[in-house]
Parts: sequence; structure tokens; C-alpha cells
Amino acid sequence: MTGDAIARLRAGASRADYASMASLARALYDAGQGPPEVLRNCYGVDFPPEFFVIAEAGPMKLHLLFHFTNQPWELAVPPNRGGPTAVPDWLDGIERKVFARDPDLVPLGLILDLHTRLLDRVLCYRLAELAAGRSAVFGIGREATAADTAEPLGDGLLAVLHEHHVDVLRWHEWKFGHPSNRGAGSIELSDVAEVRSLLERVEELQSEVASRPATS
Repeated sequence: MTGDAIARLRAGASRADYASMASLARALYDAGQGPPEVLRNCYGVDFPPEFFVIAEAGPMKLHLLFHFTNQPWELAVPPNRGGPTAVPDWLDGIERKVFARDPDLVPLGLILDLHTRLLDRVLCYRLAELAAGRSAVFGIGREATAADTAEPLGDGLLAVLHEHHVDVLRWHEWKFGHPSNRGAGSIELSDVAEVRSLLERVEELQSEVASRPATS
């Protein structure tokens, strides 16, 4: 694809329209760019190493207690791994609400688990923070109404996800040991072990980030 064609796609791309962003990303991959360059061209900032560690592992394959968004994750999928999906999933509507509320926010995913203080929070990067080389994560309500404001939650996505999984594990451990834990709806030891394995998965990702250079 020619530079002029890419320029036209860039001019027509909007984060409020997943298809336009996916088309731009595919064109950039066709031009020989890799995920870090594609994300930089789509958003105008560099994404942190933790983002690419998660993207390379495959967000959906991690099975974390977190619903990953379409953008920016799908835009980080190169053609040899299937490329950005053609049609976004149900989170697209939530992503567009957040974008309309505050375009500086980049939604990363939604937390639905009942056993965490982050219930119904959309975790986001901020473009201004990324431009300054920081990977701070902010949370905003899934409806992103005028009453919702983004609050700082942590220094990075993995740090916040670690806290989230610790919260859920503590609840499972408490419930498992509680005298009322019997009969329908009870927590089994296998349930506790499963959440603990997810927490360990987050810690493995954190170790992978720590082993990488400062820039991806």
C-alpha cells in the first residue's frame, strides 16, 4: 500500500470507529511495521513494555479475571497471528462511551468480578501519561457518564491486575474457610487454586516485563 493510501486511512481513522482503526493498522502492517510502530502511528505515543508482553501472550489466552477491550489490543495483532479482527465484540460500545467522555483515556479492559473494589471499572491508560513515558492506569465507570471521573489506580496495568487478583483470591480463601461454605454455591479448594494460578500468571507477566529493556 502506498504512502498516500496510508495517509488517507490515517486521516479517516477515528477511535470512535473500530473498523477505521483496524483498517489503518492492517495497512501499517502491510507497509512492514511491527506492533510497537503500528500502535505509535495509531495513537501518536509509545506504549509501555507491559502492553506488548500481554499482547504477545494473547490477552484472551491468559484467561485472567478481566475483559480486554478491542482497541488497542486487536490493533497489536500482526498479520501472521491473524491481524486485527474485522468485527469488534460487545465491549466496543463501552469503549466508545469512554472515548466520548474523555478522548485522552485509552480503555484497556473491564472488571466484572464481584469480589473486588474495582467492580465495573474500565481500566485505561492516558495518552498524556504515555507521551511522558508513564504507564499509569486510571479507572472510570463503564457508563462513562458526565458524573464519572477517571481516578488513578496504579503505576501500570499489571500492577492493578495484580491487586485485583489478590482481592479475588483473598475472598475465595475467606469463603472457603467460612463455616457457611457448604451446599449449593460453596467454594471448593479447586476454585481457590484456580484463582491462585491466575495471580501467578500475572506475576509471570510482571517478571517478563522486568526482564525486558526499558523500551519495547
